[in-house]
Amino acid sequence: MFVALVCAPAGLASYGVSTNASAPTLRVDAKGDAEVAWTEGGKRVTFIVPPKGPGHHGTLPGADVSKAGGLSLPLAIVVRKTAGGALWALQELQISGRATSLDLARWRGAPTQLTLATDGKRLTGTVTFDGRPVTGSSPTLNGTEERVYVYLECFGCAAQPSGWSLLLGVHPKADGSFAAALRPSWIGSQYRATVQGPNVGGQLAPDAQVVIAAA
Repeated sequence: MFVALVCAPAGLASYGVSTNASAPTLRVDAKGDAEVAWTEGGKRVTFIVPPKGPGHHGTLPGADVSKAGGLSLPLAIVVRKTAGGALWALQELQISGRATSLDLARWRGAPTQLTLATDGKRLTGTVTFDGRPVTGSSPTLNGTEERVYVYLECFGCAAQPSGWSLLLGVHPKADGSFAAALRPSWIGSQYRATVQGPNVGGQLAPDAQVVIAAA
């Protein structure tokens, strides 16, 4: 299996709105415009992500029609829903070596599912969205194609004995599966896998993260 070594993940499809944002909120109007607001530098910032295309600074064009989503979602600060079963979420994505990203997701159906297992020699897992494998590449809202990665980290390994260390990013296969051999310096007490949600037909799938104990 081809494995790409990386220093930090690139932005993919779940929309990266800001980094290290505080007190974020989410509103959605009937046309599908999403307003994300947060505090930055002591000031309140509002940002609009329209149904199509990249976002821009501004305020929600219409009235907020969203309600509490009633869904437990990894990394989520808030989950909202609108008529017709559309789901929306703000998630805080943290991977060692980069600032915490505030990401917006909008989707229908089952959220991104990520599994991870280890036998002490390898890390293996799968990633799916709405029951289908996540693989290949995904377009950003700016139209740039980005390769899908699952980022693997270890806790308490040689590089960072008291914290998380990024090991590598792996490309899921066509069936959504991935695997990576554990080097001696990558042996830790815990392992973490993270994937930024892909853009699937305009749906911004939610981010997913899972943590397991060492074998």
